[in-house]
This record gives sequence, structure tokens and C-alpha cells, in this order.
Amino acid sequence: MDALQRWLPKLVLAPSMFIVLVGFYGYILWTFVLSFTTSTFLPTYKWAGLAQYARLFDNDRWWVASKNLLLFGGLFIAISLAIGVLLAVLLDQRIRREGFIRTIYLYPMALSMIVTGTAWKWLLNPGMGLDKLLRDWGWEGFRLDWLIDPDRVVYCLVIAAVWQ
Repeated sequence: MDALQRWLPKLVLAPSMFIVLVGFYGYILWTFVLSFTTSTFLPTYKWAGLAQYARLFDNDRWWVASKNLLLFGGLFIAISLAIGVLLAVLLDQRIRREGFIRTIYLYPMALSMIVTGTAWKWLLNPGMGLDKLLRDWGWEGFRLDWLIDPDRVVYCLVIAAVWQ
């Protein structure tokens, strides 16, 4: 009975550990090995050395994607942390409109990603979103073209991701 109590947690965790080791770390290792071959779509095991990496680093789109990833990740983490700490401090104290702040804080978590994406698509649509609203209010020259301007689209995505 004592041996069963000692081995039972290991037996219960064994299937999960196997799935994580094979399904996660195993595929990471397999992808790493394939990155040194001539594989493109389907795996081939013809050794290519660092040729795939040289081709990757020569691609300008790789550098644009890397820059956008670093910018998005850095801004998303920094803004999320700042807003999270501010909201945690506000929710911890006795303030007026505490229920309103809790609603604003919890509302995005209650929505699915599809609903949030659709709402942001409508909000940023030039024909029916913020553009149209502000033009209807009298600002005829207002143009919120963040979704089509390649220099600003990553900031638009950061705002939507932070809100979610």
C-alpha cells in the first residue's frame, strides 16, 4: 500500500508528461532538425546546413516581420502591464464607480476573440466606424487610415490586443 501511494502520482502524471514531451518538445526538436535540411513544404532529409537560414536572413520580409513582432510584443507587454497595475490599484481601493471599473475590466474577457475582432473591424471601417462618425460630426478632413497605412497598422493591432 505504501508503494502504491508513492507511485500513484507518477502514474497519474505519466500520460500528460508523455504528451507534453512528445507533442511539444519533440516537435520543437523535429522542426529544428528540419531547418537544416532542404525541406520546403513536405519534410525531406537532405542536409543543407545553414543554407535555409542564409536564405531567411536575406529575405527583406523576414526583417519587416521581425521588427513588427518586436514592436508589437514590446508595446503589448508594456501597455498591458501598465494598465493592469493601474487597474489593480484602482480595484483594490475604495473608490467611487468601483462597479463601473470592474465592468470595464471584466467585459473584454467575457467576449470571444471573434466578437472582439468583428467589433474592431466595424470600429475601424472607414465607411461605418470612427471615420464616418467624426465626419458626420463635422470633421470632414478626418481620416483614420491605420488599417491601410503600413507604418501605423501595428499600433492599431496593439490597441485592439490590449483591449482584449
